Amino acid sequence: MASVSTHVLDAAAGGPRTGVRVDLHDGAGELIASGATDDRGRIEELASALAPGRYRITWHLGGHFVADISTTIHLSDGRNHVPVLATGASATVYHGV
Repeated sequence: MASVSTHVLDAAAGGPRTGVRVDLHDGAGELIASGATDDRGRIEELASALAPGRYRITWHLGGHFVADISTTIHLSDGRNHVPVLATGASATVYHGV
């Protein structure tokens, strides 16, 4: 089984971004989890007990230029950490550890 966690770092402010809503959809587009980043910019467990496979994760950043970002991820067994480095005008998603 797979789990997914995330965090959002604000590169412009130099710290975590709190209150970012994050949605996780399965391969069919069904919303299966949603949460908001805490005061450390993290969601320690957005979802767990997921079957490995294809999912879509969306961060609602609320920036002036980049308001939302989405990416398709392929979860494998175990813990999958998907962080975002963001500013008001850009965002980078990567596979963390």
